[in-house]
Amino acid sequence: MKVPLLALLVQGERFRLESGDSGKLAVIRLQDQVVVGACTIEFRQGTLTVRSLCIEPPYRSYGAGTEAAGLLITVAEAAGVSLIRAWAHPNLGLSAYFWGRMGLRPRHGEGPEGGIWYERVTGAGSSAPPALV
Repeated sequence: MKVPLLALLVQGERFRLESGDSGKLAVIRLQDQVVVGACTIEFRQGTLTVRSLCIEPPYRSYGAGTEAAGLLITVAEAAGVSLIRAWAHPNLGLSAYFWGRMGLRPRHGEGPEGGIWYERVTGAGSSAPPALV
């Protein structure tokens, strides 16, 4: 039986994702329950699209984004999502590096606002790894 996306307990070692205002997910530090960032996702036809994952400046470089993205990927795979997509903004070079480090690969062609789409085919979608462009 497939569990609906994000109906699972989405908690990592140091951070958790929790439904927040305006359909966003809050990234919460477990140590003190401080909201350190937010994530906007969309789920359609077996695809999880990460529209944004933003950690507030004072909380960056402590692993919150990495753990939040890892939690999203783990939950998506457990829910049977076949494709995970994320967008790297053209003016934020670190986002391209970040999504590549999280196991997503660049997709050929320009994305919204000149950015790049990154994708990861999960076990539910294909037994073959995605092609590198």
